[in-house]
Amino acid sequence: MENNDIGDKIQNVIFDFGNVLVRWDIYGALISRYSPELINQFRLNETSSFEDANVLFDLGEPLEKAVELIKREHGEGIWVEMIEWYLSHFPDSILGEIAGSRQLVCDLKEAGIRVFGLSNWSADLFERALPRLPEVIFMMEDRVVSGYIHQRKPDRNIFETAITKFKVDPARTAFVDDKAENVRAGLEAGLRAVRFESPAQIRRALIEMGAPIPALKGEK
Repeated sequence: MENNDIGDKIQNVIFDFGNVLVRWDIYGALISRYSPELINQFRLNETSSFEDANVLFDLGEPLEKAVELIKREHGEGIWVEMIEWYLSHFPDSILGEIAGSRQLVCDLKEAGIRVFGLSNWSADLFERALPRLPEVIFMMEDRVVSGYIHQRKPDRNIFETAITKFKVDPARTAFVDDKAENVRAGLEAGLRAVRFESPAQIRRALIEMGAPIPALKGEK
């Protein structure tokens, strides 16, 4: 577990969205037209430049700019076709909430802990996804979504933006993310960052940070 143990009880938790509170997988958008083997190839940045395109999405660049990037790198062909299909069927990549996440957020709020969201997400794709997003996303007191402000994790500026907007003390604020580079950046910004593995693991970590929420029954 990665966090900064400085003794003060936490008063706030900032959650990443994708694969922390909500299941997101490009597979859901692509499987209706493409084989699992081809989708797995598409995931590889060295094969398709998908991750490079995703950085542009996160920064709020026009979706067409990411398509053009793939076209420049790989020419007209299957990867351009797949990115265009993915974008036009993006809501299908939202596969529901992470089991246990909603109750964890409920328990935090009932205990008086403030909860916020900090997510890398294209503004356009976030708007398209809204009807499919689970309830837990709308339980946040406030959120910062990268595409709206043209900043993205793990850059320091988006953490500073979130801390200022939420009016939180970083030393009393936990940050939960599934990516190691974002956790490291959160630590550098002074947040008590922990890498997500499961809601149960995060529940234990938050209890260790002083959150007065129920522990899981049956755990030793």
